[in-house]
Amino acid sequence: MNATATFVSSTDGSTLKRSSPLFWFTLLIPVAIIGIGINFILNPVGASTAYGIPIHDPAAFPFLWVKGIRDIFSGLVVLTFLFRGDRRTTAILFALAIFIPVGDGLVILSHLGFAPPIFIHGGTALYMMVVATFLLRRK
Repeated sequence: MNATATFVSSTDGSTLKRSSPLFWFTLLIPVAIIGIGINFILNPVGASTAYGIPIHDPAAFPFLWVKGIRDIFSGLVVLTFLFRGDRRTTAILFALAIFIPVGDGLVILSHLGFAPPIFIHGGTALYMMVVATFLLRRK
């Protein structure tokens, strides 16, 4: 066995192959969050509105760009381990990342109450919980 194959294998020996439906269900979130991050950089007004807290003041755009940069980074971190096939690390990162849509939902709840964007954040958290559960299961 070569060194690359050893590194890619998880501690429990399972890898996540690109032919697996679970790989594609997992891929959806980091790709989407990278797209959202790019949107926050290129279209801060539209992105903040879609998030649930419209910001039209150009003086606030640097904060939105920072959010965009962090979203892109978060997506790239998950993608790195996902594309290596490291199921366990991907599962742990994915499970920990559930705090992001939950926290976003709490921000929306405190700012707008039960407005429609809260359901996007809640749905994302639920989707991630389901995927993380399947990622954490042993074969």
